[in-house]
Amino acid sequence: MAGPGRRVLRAGTASLVALVLVLALAGPASAHAQLLSSDPVQSSVLTASPGRVVLNFGEPVEIDFGSLRVLGPAGQRVDSGGTRHPAGDSHSVEIGLPADLPAGTYVVAWRVISADSHPVEGAFLFSIGTAQGAGAARRVASALTGAGGSVAVGLLFWLVRTLAFLALVLLVGVAALLALVPVPEVVTGRVRRVISLSWVTLLATSVLAVAVQGAYAAALPLSAMVRPSLFVEVLHTRFGQVEVLRVVILLALVPLRRVVAGPADSSRGRARLLLAGLLALGLMATPGLAGHAGTGSDIPLSMALDVLHLGGVSAWFGGLVVLVLVLLPGDADAGEAAPLAGAVSAWAFTGVVTVVASGVVQSVRQVGSGYALFHTTYGRTLLVKVGLVVLLVTLGAVSRSAVPSARSLTRPWRRRPGPAVPGLRRLRRSVLAELALALAVLGVTGLLVNAVPAAQAAAQPFSHSFQTLGIEVNVIVDPARAGTGNTVHCYVLNSLGASEAIPELDVSLSLPSARLGPLAVPLVVVGPGHYAAYGVDIPQGGSWVLTLTVRTSSFDEQEVVTTFPVH
Repeated sequence: MAGPGRRVLRAGTASLVALVLVLALAGPASAHAQLLSSDPVQSSVLTASPGRVVLNFGEPVEIDFGSLRVLGPAGQRVDSGGTRHPAGDSHSVEIGLPADLPAGTYVVAWRVISADSHPVEGAFLFSIGTAQGAGAARRVASALTGAGGSVAVGLLFWLVRTLAFLALVLLVGVAALLALVPVPEVVTGRVRRVISLSWVTLLATSVLAVAVQGAYAAALPLSAMVRPSLFVEVLHTRFGQVEVLRVVILLALVPLRRVVAGPADSSRGRARLLLAGLLALGLMATPGLAGHAGTGSDIPLSMALDVLHLGGVSAWFGGLVVLVLVLLPGDADAGEAAPLAGAVSAWAFTGVVTVVASGVVQSVRQVGSGYALFHTTYGRTLLVKVGLVVLLVTLGAVSRSAVPSARSLTRPWRRRPGPAVPGLRRLRRSVLAELALALAVLGVTGLLVNAVPAAQAAAQPFSHSFQTLGIEVNVIVDPARAGTGNTVHCYVLNSLGASEAIPELDVSLSLPSARLGPLAVPLVVVGPGHYAAYGVDIPQGGSWVLTLTVRTSSFDEQEVVTTFPVH
């Protein structure tokens, strides 16, 4: 790379490092709604019917397509229906119960729509008078939690979002390149057709996404997509409103289509170009408004990072597509390929720096820890994406090395007959490979959009149940994080499922890899068969060993050992 190019690279790298150092300290962003507490408490044994069930989430949730059901000991619904937000609190959901529910174990199954438009579901138990039948109820709760929705709907949901993302980056990236950089006349028609196709695809997928969202959110079959009532209901949700906004912006871009005829050379043309740029920024904000970036804390920062990231992807991907349109037909010559390849190289370099910088900061916010990176679906999928991006950057360097020496990027484009530029064939192959990898990255990005962010997935409490000496013990460590904010709950049930007080229940923690422990957990009696410890200090993360000593009589004592992750 020439001296000026090397200086640009150093400056870009320094900017990236500075940006990461400044922003990486930001706290992790939340996304999918997480159940924080419930009334009745999970696994609790009550003396009388609670009258209602209330769930409290960490962010606003929608119940338009959700459900909250309470199933009795015989598997029948016992709630009064009518899921609602108590006192208008969008973070909470409640449903009424009869005042005279009989003794037994009940299953609470819930499915709500988080602020990022994804459904979140789960199930737990509570008992009245006795926990008899808890084993069967637990199996029902497990089946309800893992039921999910239609596989076909889920696949279509991913496909529609991926196509919409692809169409968006193509529309913005290719149009911006055509508007700002002179392109050979021989391919101008091809480029405009790509822009038109991207516009139509984005419009179609935005409308189709509304139909798919209803079936996806409500866990309905694929045939439910054609229900007009379901379509209208989605339009009243956050997701539906964002899709409507995207359609409005797309329609507003139609009168400005002449902006992409080439670089603006008049004040009116520059004004139209500025307006088109603002609308493009609006388009790039729509994925974040309906997704992870539009929820949780620091929404302005999250949205800015999301738009920056998408803008970098658009610049990179759009440049690749334009270059392919020149190189693939095989009718490019030295006068066309050399300057265009040089211009796209500079264009893509800016996109690469933006993508990497914003991507690193987003990853730190969404992952939060090394444990979450390697032990969650989101983290492992992110590693795949990072690997593909590294390959993309490598191929980009190969492509730049194949770029013929362009005398000047400011000279007018003109078709000059002559022999093929040396390295043009190698440039064509590397650009096609880069484009294929970019498509793979977009597919993986579609999976990330649907996944629970790693920091949130890793924050789920640890729970374990076992039977010994004729009793059942349920232990919960929440949130299982390094620090002093942990709570340990132990519930003891007898063979009939009722709460059972026992002579002794001791809990200790140890971390063999660091030679820590055993650390005694100071349990106190909270209620019949319910033991708890609050403010438990777990010094550091790792694979901890939980040891429970259970004594039911003067002679019967058993030690049970299990491991659990602390992050």
